[in-house]
Amino acid sequence: MSKKQNGFTLVELSAVALPQYRKVVEKAHVSEAQAMLRTIYDSSERLAGEFGYRSYEELVDRKGQTGYSFARMDMFDSSSLPAGCSLVSSGTELQCKNFTYKASVYAGGVPYAAAKKRLSPYQNTLILFDRDTQQLYCQEASGSSDACDVFGLDTRSGVSF
Repeated sequence: MSKKQNGFTLVELSAVALPQYRKVVEKAHVSEAQAMLRTIYDSSERLAGEFGYRSYEELVDRKGQTGYSFARMDMFDSSSLPAGCSLVSSGTELQCKNFTYKASVYAGGVPYAAAKKRLSPYQNTLILFDRDTQQLYCQEASGSSDACDVFGLDTRSGVSF
């Protein structure tokens, strides 16, 4: 005579819980990127104002990004970089554990601050902060089809990082 078992096995619970856990972790990473993109936006706009420009895009258009990159922004000089981050590409990119950030990228004439996911899953997916509307968007990496849904963001395309 066999006993009837009630409940779920550990394998069954893992099959349900693990994907949900991964989604929560990825959403936390996006929240981290969102906070950093806001900081980048604010710091870059202050830098532009210091030089008498209305926006960071105007400053970069007139002076070039290399001389007015992260190293010149008040929140990102070499003495106050966020923990675990470093400046790369002549200071035009901020590389952290989960994302690499750029203060300004364009697509279709729209300026964005951008974060590129460095690790799997969803490696190379972009989180985009529209510098005009201050809204967040997502551009999936090739081969990825659900990153933007997991992140809970509308999609954009055509951004080169």
